[in-house]
Amino acid sequence: MRRPITLAAVALGVAGPAFAQEGDGEWKTTVQASLVGSAVEADDPAAPAADGVMASALVEVSRSDTFENGLTLGWLGAVRYERDAPSRPAFAGAFGTCPGGNPACAASGGLAPIAPSTGLSVGGSTIDAEGFVAIEAAAVSLAGPWGEGMLGLDTGAAARLDARAPTVLSRVSAFSPGLDPTGLSITRARNDVTGSSAKATYLTPRWLGLRAGVSYTPQADQRTTDFDPDFGAPGLASADLENVWEGAVSFARQFAEQNLRVRAAVTYSSADSGSGAAGFGGYEAWGAGMELEGEGWTGGARWLGSNNAWAAGNGDYEAWELGFVREIEGGWRFGIETGWAEDKLLNLDGSSWLAGISKDLTDNVILGVAWTKSEADIPVPFGVSAGHRNASNDGLLVEFTVRN
Repeated sequence: MRRPITLAAVALGVAGPAFAQEGDGEWKTTVQASLVGSAVEADDPAAPAADGVMASALVEVSRSDTFENGLTLGWLGAVRYERDAPSRPAFAGAFGTCPGGNPACAASGGLAPIAPSTGLSVGGSTIDAEGFVAIEAAAVSLAGPWGEGMLGLDTGAAARLDARAPTVLSRVSAFSPGLDPTGLSITRARNDVTGSSAKATYLTPRWLGLRAGVSYTPQADQRTTDFDPDFGAPGLASADLENVWEGAVSFARQFAEQNLRVRAAVTYSSADSGSGAAGFGGYEAWGAGMELEGEGWTGGARWLGSNNAWAAGNGDYEAWELGFVREIEGGWRFGIETGWAEDKLLNLDGSSWLAGISKDLTDNVILGVAWTKSEADIPVPFGVSAGHRNASNDGLLVEFTVRN
């Protein structure tokens, strides 16, 4: 199963220079670039698909130094450029409208609420964004027999110890996508409402397959290319999460006789709302996932349930992700993925699926082809109450990835 951190410095379809240095006490630089062309048909102006070519580029620099006392000091920095669907930068975006008949709109003072679990909203102006650069990581760590501690801009314990479904492509997926050609995916079962906001994290050593971790984030305000906890626009109201705590317990075990690897995790996060908008309150979310890996195949599932920090009523968000990937000789991978989500705060639900093939052309070049489809019931004004209109975007995509 491939789980790359992808960043692309792409110009005219050619990756920029890359080099890597291995070993303790040496700097290591990793560069990975993905270029995605798609022909997706969109049938609703409120849910535009990607136009033209999408690109993602990550440059990651890391170093570790081990001292005589056995402690290891680590450094990590990462910057990513990304051009996603213009209406969905960093997964955030706006669908449809927020009719006055929706209690959530009235409770937030006439403003359309933003769901903190996803960064999505129903209302406000449709976004039309170009490519942007974001800091993905800038952190220092210290590891020893007692575990590992991290401080700085980086992902938290829940995301680090998570178990999740595999994907067949590098950046495009039917769920929690880095790049979304349909511009319509609403499935995000990743239990992470802070992105790479500044935080402190502690992970225990793994003992008998078990490992636990906890993170604290004072303010969720750091935008990354896959998630924007600080997303906002005129006419929208945000929960402005602060004092975010994350916890996770992970289990990983290799069963040699059965040629089976099992990984599972349970995650939890909670936060306070610093928003001045009525309706928002404390945030709470539970997540769970499992991965199974055999000889040449990987399958997995992930679930997230959240209250969306909505204290004024039932604003829960729930998402499921499922994936299966089969690898055969010659670097071929065949995969199918699907995701489903319902957001009661936004009165929005939808699903996505993707079926694709990828091939390692060389050790450094991967080519993937897939068909993907996303659909969602978008809220629209209908008299004095909220109605719905089904939007469905589907089409063919080609992903070209270069890595060092």
